[in-house]
Amino acid sequence: MAGTTFKTFDKQRFRKTYPSVRKRPITALISDSNFTLESTNLTFTEASGTTSATYNFNNTYINSPTVTYGVQSSDGEMIVVRISSISNTSVTIELSAPFDGSVDLQILEIL
Repeated sequence: MAGTTFKTFDKQRFRKTYPSVRKRPITALISDSNFTLESTNLTFTEASGTTSATYNFNNTYINSPTVTYGVQSSDGEMIVVRISSISNTSVTIELSAPFDGSVDLQILEIL
């Protein structure tokens, strides 16, 4: 598994000028590696009864990417979500029970 570090820099101080009135800092992050990031939201309803979903990636990945998820339940239900399969082109998630809410997916590959 590859890793990367991010550095914060101020876009307003790109040149080393020292005016009498300093501008508000505008911060940005720079990575020391190339990476691909994709995110999506899968919505579920209890009435549909679905307990699994497959998401096909928009980007192309060399290896299987890292996938993380977060659950947002509109009713406050406790749901267990697990990733049942992952490949270069898609990810399949399974739910413990039907629920009203959504699952947020974040797909990351560090090159």
